Amino acid sequence: MVGGYDAVKRRGRAWSTKAIQPGQELIMDYGRFHDYVLFGQYGYVPSDGTGVTITSVAAYHNIIGDDLPDLEQMMPYLQFDHGYPECIEKELHPAAFRLKELKSRYLREIAIDSSRWALPLPPRLSTDVTPPSTTILPDDYTVPSFGTEVYEFLETHALSVSLGCRLVTLTEEDLDNAEDFLLKDIETLEKASSPLDTPTLQLEELQVSPAWMIRTIHCMRMMASAQKDMYGTTIESKTREIMTLARDGKSNTLEFNAAHVMLGEMQSQEALETWALDVLQSVSGMEGLSPQDLYVRSEPC
Repeated sequence: MVGGYDAVKRRGRAWSTKAIQPGQELIMDYGRFHDYVLFGQYGYVPSDGTGVTITSVAAYHNIIGDDLPDLEQMMPYLQFDHGYPECIEKELHPAAFRLKELKSRYLREIAIDSSRWALPLPPRLSTDVTPPSTTILPDDYTVPSFGTEVYEFLETHALSVSLGCRLVTLTEEDLDNAEDFLLKDIETLEKASSPLDTPTLQLEELQVSPAWMIRTIHCMRMMASAQKDMYGTTIESKTREIMTLARDGKSNTLEFNAAHVMLGEMQSQEALETWALDVLQSVSGMEGLSPQDLYVRSEPC
């Protein structure tokens, strides 16, 4: 179909370029948008998993906006003191405390550049075939899920959203003149034309030690897990809810589509969490590394 806007009659018009059979469903292509965009603008997402979902490490702040958050909003990222044998106290650990203050400033400067925090994942189902209907589900309908391909994708792309965790897990032992190093990046960020599109930074191009990288991935796993837990339900429960709605003939409802959006987001967070856990398990017992080199925590200081 093609169409356009009739300025005289002030209405949109559409017409078919081929014959339409009686009862044939007309399907509109909204374009390649992320699921949350499709749902927010049209109240609809593809129920077959051909849409794009996003995994994120922004567990404690909102990355959507035009204004940088307050420093206090970024502090939860620094509550674990990864890499330090003891929780940081200003009087007892002055150098670590100063570094922590710089980390909060750095985090704030990258807070609303979504590319630093969120990663679009490949569709759970890849196909070029247009479904015969988007409102009537097939009798053999199943809820979409990720296959092993997503882990191959994450193996290549997951570290593109690791800057925040790389920063959070940095210690003075990892980097000579760490304070000066971060100050230079902060100056670069403050001079950037827009906080929505930050420039390449020294910290993301730096070669890091195995211990620092392990702490970074541990942090990413924790952020993905925290994001998933915020939904207050499980993937299994949400899957059952969707199938119940489908059996009850409610597949063309806002409730059904909202459930699909939540499921896709939870599956995306679980994919990142699983990838990170697999990496951590693969390097456990690595020669030359001990728990004393890592000091990762699951509970805040």
